[in-house]
Amino acid sequence: MVKFIPFEGGVRPFSAAVRAGSTLYVSGQVGIDRSSGTYPETIESQTECAVHNLQTVLEKEGYSLSDVVKMTVLLTNAADLSAFNNVYTRFFATNPPARTLCTVKALAGPAIVELDAVAYQE
Repeated sequence: MVKFIPFEGGVRPFSAAVRAGSTLYVSGQVGIDRSSGTYPETIESQTECAVHNLQTVLEKEGYSLSDVVKMTVLLTNAADLSAFNNVYTRFFATNPPARTLCTVKALAGPAIVELDAVAYQE
């Protein structure tokens, strides 16, 4: 069974997530504060927002951060890696998922971090 989970609050040319059997593929979540619609200025704050946005998508489908088995991280500045990791490890302190991290020239809008994830439940 495949289930496509649309984004809330607008049509986008991709799904917020796709559930294929027991696996949930979550599209990239940027560091926007969804309650205010603004992007915080620091990598720490944007990382917290991105993880919370990821968590929201996961929880709507009955998953949690502890179900994440693979994470992709995009940063616009390699110098932010240490500060990013300081926040990231608070959310993934135990059994952290496999991870790919890349630096990119730019992300959508003023985003400086983007996370996508694969989650699995038995």
